[in-house]
Amino acid sequence: MPTGWLTVDRSSQVYGRYFGQQIKVPVWSTAIVGAGKKIVVDTGIHDPGWVSNFVCPCEQAPEEKLERALKEYVGWSADEVDIVINTHLHYDHSGGNTLFKNARFVVQAKEWEYAGHPLPTQATYYQEFLIGREPLAYFRWQFVHGVTDIVPGVRVVPTPGHTPGHQSVAVDTEEGVVLIAGDCANCMENIVDLVPVGIVHETLAEMGSLTRIRQIADFVIPGHDPNVVPGSAGIALPAGARIAHVTTSN
Repeated sequence: MPTGWLTVDRSSQVYGRYFGQQIKVPVWSTAIVGAGKKIVVDTGIHDPGWVSNFVCPCEQAPEEKLERALKEYVGWSADEVDIVINTHLHYDHSGGNTLFKNARFVVQAKEWEYAGHPLPTQATYYQEFLIGREPLAYFRWQFVHGVTDIVPGVRVVPTPGHTPGHQSVAVDTEEGVVLIAGDCANCMENIVDLVPVGIVHETLAEMGSLTRIRQIADFVIPGHDPNVVPGSAGIALPAGARIAHVTTSN
């Protein structure tokens, strides 16, 4: 589901490339349908005016507001959603969290801890009022450590690099594994070329996470790729970018 658009330097999407090229990129939120629970992954932006004033130019059409997009694409209201998974807690992936009054929120414990004390270069991207750190809200969070099954067929997988506690979401489908990448991969170019995203906390970890995606995914929903078709299950990972699972036995 598209929930708005950011105008950014393209080098922020692909490490070391496209300096000075302005590009408009979507902010994706994903609904997982048929998992036994109503699950939303990432909740977009909360206010395009705030984003434009404090981060970068931002646009959001009325139909791109998360409540309306959720109703249009899957027929859910925010109050019906059982689980919200945040790949990480940047403003454009947690901005709509406050809409979900009845949901349990899932994040890596390492990401929650880092969000309270981020690097100065990433401080603008974290806003406590979006995360909900008041005592009551705290007990609605599930802090996970590493690979964790959320419901059968849906699991979170650590993909650090963009942030130290970043996670992606792997969903088993009849067609294969759909990997909701968050900002481990802003676009398919990151995965296919093994080139990190431009905003990165630890480059070596990011490279390892991109390799992990190539081992897991059949389809990918990158965090800001304009080539994703709204309502689809993402973009097929090209055969040349796939890495076969390696198993060993004694």
